[in-house]
Amino acid sequence: MAAALAWLALCGTAQAAARTQHFRIPAGALDDALCAYARQSGMQLLYRPELVARRRSPGLDGEFSAEGALARLLRDSGLQAEAVAPGTFVLHRAPPAPARATAPLAPVPLPATELGTIEITGTHIRRTALEPAGPLTVIDRQQIERSGYQTLYELLRAQPGVRVNNTPLAMADGALYQANGLSGATGAGAADLHGLGPAATLFLIDGQRMAPYPLAQGEFAQVNDLDAIPLPLVERIEILRDGASAVYGSDAMAGVVNIILRKRFSGVEVDGQSGLSSRGDAAERRGTVLLGGEFAGGGHAVFGFDYFQRDPLLGRQRDWARAPAGAAADAPAGGDDYYFDGARVVHEGSPGCLQTTLDGPCTDQAAAQGTLQTALDSRTLLLHLDHPLAGAQAYLDLRWNMLRQRQQMAPASVDLLVIDPRDPASARTVNYAFDDLGPVRDSSQARGTQLTLGLGDATGVWRWDAHFDGQRNEGSDRVRGLLSDPALERALDEGSYVPGAPDNPPAVLAALSPVLLRRGSTSQSGASARLDGPLAEWPAGPLSLAAGVETYRERMDDHPDPRVVDGDVFQFQPPYQLHGERRIAAAYAELEAPLTRRLTANLAGRLDHSSGFGSAFSPRLGLKWDLGDSLSLRGTVARGYRAPTLPELNRPEIASTLGVLVEVPDALLPCRSPQSSGNQGTSYCLLQLNSVGNPRLQPERSRSYTLGLVLAPTPALGIALDASRIERYHEIGPLPVSWALDHPDSYPQLFQRDAGGTLYGFDQQLVNLGRTSVRTYDLDLRYRLDTARRGGFDFNLGLDWLASLRRRIQPGEASVSYAGYAGQPRLTGLAGVTWTIRDWSSTANLRYTGHYAYADRAGSLFACPDELRQAGHCETPAFVLLDLDLDYTGFARWRLGLHVRNLLDHRPTYYGNPPIGFNPAFDDVAGRYFLLSFRYRR
Repeated sequence: MAAALAWLALCGTAQAAARTQHFRIPAGALDDALCAYARQSGMQLLYRPELVARRRSPGLDGEFSAEGALARLLRDSGLQAEAVAPGTFVLHRAPPAPARATAPLAPVPLPATELGTIEITGTHIRRTALEPAGPLTVIDRQQIERSGYQTLYELLRAQPGVRVNNTPLAMADGALYQANGLSGATGAGAADLHGLGPAATLFLIDGQRMAPYPLAQGEFAQVNDLDAIPLPLVERIEILRDGASAVYGSDAMAGVVNIILRKRFSGVEVDGQSGLSSRGDAAERRGTVLLGGEFAGGGHAVFGFDYFQRDPLLGRQRDWARAPAGAAADAPAGGDDYYFDGARVVHEGSPGCLQTTLDGPCTDQAAAQGTLQTALDSRTLLLHLDHPLAGAQAYLDLRWNMLRQRQQMAPASVDLLVIDPRDPASARTVNYAFDDLGPVRDSSQARGTQLTLGLGDATGVWRWDAHFDGQRNEGSDRVRGLLSDPALERALDEGSYVPGAPDNPPAVLAALSPVLLRRGSTSQSGASARLDGPLAEWPAGPLSLAAGVETYRERMDDHPDPRVVDGDVFQFQPPYQLHGERRIAAAYAELEAPLTRRLTANLAGRLDHSSGFGSAFSPRLGLKWDLGDSLSLRGTVARGYRAPTLPELNRPEIASTLGVLVEVPDALLPCRSPQSSGNQGTSYCLLQLNSVGNPRLQPERSRSYTLGLVLAPTPALGIALDASRIERYHEIGPLPVSWALDHPDSYPQLFQRDAGGTLYGFDQQLVNLGRTSVRTYDLDLRYRLDTARRGGFDFNLGLDWLASLRRRIQPGEASVSYAGYAGQPRLTGLAGVTWTIRDWSSTANLRYTGHYAYADRAGSLFACPDELRQAGHCETPAFVLLDLDLDYTGFARWRLGLHVRNLLDHRPTYYGNPPIGFNPAFDDVAGRYFLLSFRYRR
């Protein structure tokens, strides 16, 4: 439950029986020893992080009661534990020992219990209550280790209600990539909440917003790359499933994902992992080193390094991927004979067939040659320094990462006209694959640097912090194997290239397929200052205030290969060079007021001003009502916004060379190229559709509502049920031509006429017209069972139900349902149980993905094909993935682990558009996978 997931050092969540048990806790940092104690005992500890900082523990090994073991760990530490509830202790400083006296000693009163403060994503105010007003999910360090996932992208993809919107595997659909893949954020993995897309979910690193991936996603979007953060260097992940623009500004309409890095560590930790699938492929190797220690004078330093490498996985390495649904693989020989300049080619004529050889049947080998899992090479450095300075704490954080990925798809293909020279009337079209060029290969590289310098004080009643943060990401994408249209036409006309011939000259092949290089960069730099603390003491508790200001500058540059920009290499929507920058300044305030002993209100507001769009104000109200010691109601009401991205604000003017037939109202006539009469009062005209920017583009807006119930009838059981509703309006999208023609007075500047007033073209631009609404329900259940002889059991269940997801492109039209269609299963879940006994710990996690329809939305033009409908394959079935984890800590300072992903070896089953063998957003492609790990700590 969310109560166990706050930054008050809270290492356990259950009540332990009053019995002795075996404890094995190595000597080291007291913070690490206390967390190990909580895991082994099932007790819950509450304390300030600074209370145990720079303190050491001698450890212990033997049979103790829970209370006795805790007393041993705190011996000579200057701290003591006080029981505040069954199974829960609060740590505070021990009172000073009384001086020797001859008279009898009077009892020394203990100081009042101080629960300390809790940092929770979604608020700037320090808390002493464990439950926030909005739904919050926390994935702690232990859960990360037991998940078996190697990347942040994989870990978040498995969480209920977290949808993958942008996958690192860009070439899964080869046809789509060949036609329109060179403008995407190749290699980036992004996720979103509530199905609203990654642009509506804000990603933070230690509370600081992430700079976008260096390559833009298409014409308008930017995404964050989750794989830029290695999991072994992550302390925990906090997922706030509530609108939080009032706290964090733009992009937090659907929620916030805050990634907390490991910075409070003392000692040496070395981790190693090695994995292999049950088929002997897709190998993974990882090594991580973490060093931490103290300076003279009270400073602290942490250094981390992580290296990760993963081998690629191709379709030919999995039986289910060699012949995807609908492909014409292994078609029987036969059919008509066609000729390429006298060379004989056999063509079966099956749908989707690619001709690649001079003889034999027409077969489709695209799936076998495509990448199922990218090759990945990652390196990351992490450095944290802090030291007392003039009564405050100065700190420095540095993060550097480099990520390389490789993937491929089947050779490029084009439609060629084939004519038998003996019969010119036999002209036919053959989809010819250029096998002699080899597979289309894509290699991407991204480098990122983040530096934070700050000064603050968190020890007093009022806490303050001021810091500077600078981030820069650079990336490149290199593609080999796509065709240059002018070079191909020239080679065919000259006869220098003969399709199907085994000895085409290398120089000709190199000219047909030039190396394409795209480069890009993004940067974000700024400063912020914050102050928070109690304003006044009310009868029900302190009235608390947090206030701050921040300013930052965003910048982006994206340079596609000139051959792609000029159209030499075909793309359905050719990319263009992008450049943009802007400055944003913000001020915010947050007030927390205990209205009664059981009712608390949280009111927040934020004002942002951008050089790109003007100003935006976002308010938020949260209420939490404790009906009793074991039952609470909570809810929030908030408004949010998403600022237009830099690509959206800096779209260049592009003149089209093609005409499009549209139905034009007679009131807009005459047109230069009339075609025919349309419906009553309209005519068809051939118009030139150009593209222009919109300097009046405004932010998207949202309203969000949450209502939740938190139930904890016993210390061992916690249940949270939350309902969320988000309405996003003024959505940014291309202006529909039909809408503009029906409302010409709204966009008079977009209709292009010559000097005589004749209509010849229309300038399309981005506008604020769309609307989306979504309703979800989330259940989080946790239960702890302790037994006298069989150890402890921790059960957890998380479910997300997508009740409704409806979109409307333009005002006046009916909204369309997307819930339950491709990419949006209604139900997702994650269930787990952990069994801990003595030195052993085992975890089983069951991930559930619900069924979803073939089409992407209700009423889609891409309806289920007849052949799939007849086979009953218009819906991808629900499936489960079972993971197991086994840990042993019986050796001093060592932890040994075995993890098995996809234990049941589930094979992907996917019936969707496009007809490929799997869905990268949900499916596990490697199959049963074994991972061995070790950790050494001292």
